[in-house]
Amino acid sequence: MLIALCSAKGAPGVTTSGLALALSWPRPVVLAELDPAGGDVLAGYGRGEMSAGGLADLELAARRGGPARHLDSQLLRLDSEGRARLLPGLADPASARHVDWDRLAAALAAVEDGAIDVVADCGRLRAEHFPAAVVHRAAVVVLTTGSSLRAVRAATQAIAELREREACLGMLGALVIGPGEPYGEREIGEALGVPVVGVLPRDAKAAAVLSDGAPAGRLFAQSALLRAARTVATRLIEFAAAHESRLTPPQAAVPASATTVGSSRVR
Repeated sequence: MLIALCSAKGAPGVTTSGLALALSWPRPVVLAELDPAGGDVLAGYGRGEMSAGGLADLELAARRGGPARHLDSQLLRLDSEGRARLLPGLADPASARHVDWDRLAAALAAVEDGAIDVVADCGRLRAEHFPAAVVHRAAVVVLTTGSSLRAVRAATQAIAELREREACLGMLGALVIGPGEPYGEREIGEALGVPVVGVLPRDAKAAAVLSDGAPAGRLFAQSALLRAARTVATRLIEFAAAHESRLTPPQAAVPASATTVGSSRVR
């Protein structure tokens, strides 16, 4: 199951939100840093850890075969159990123009035959070399937005753009960062015309762990940010399941006259 996160102009925290979701996901998940502006997770949450793999190396390896063959070797653990893993993003934004987003989208949508969920941080919608192919293939596309008038206005324009271009085949939703500043979840959903999949609070202390590698502390897992992220993750899984069930044609009922028991036909 592929879920794409993106943002409108000036929207807060796509990468931090994606990381919070991945660490809170109730089943195995890959966080894919696909922002063409470059990856930030290793520099922040990873405290400057250098990676020998990631999106750039995956793209090079994919030229010798399908990217699905090489994806697993490019993933790093985000937690001690390895339940959440990271595909590190580009170190050099200039290399975004060389990424075959169509081929990568197909690989991410089929990780272990769909048994592993993928949360893709796609960055800002109108960025150069935006991974539109990934958004197009995602089961759910989530636009992050703040709750100010300026943020909601930009999000409304972004939703309209996604719809007009038929940029996504999956379900559209919004994730509100810092609700009540001043608008709430219901008001924002009505303004955007899409369901709000959840809200994440402005939890500066927990966000600093994710964005800047601040010490986590023993209560980090119970922070307001991660508690809210667990709720959002569950709702996103439900959204994606609803989309997949809508696409799956119902099985034709077997006529009673054709039902057999042993060698006898039931009439």
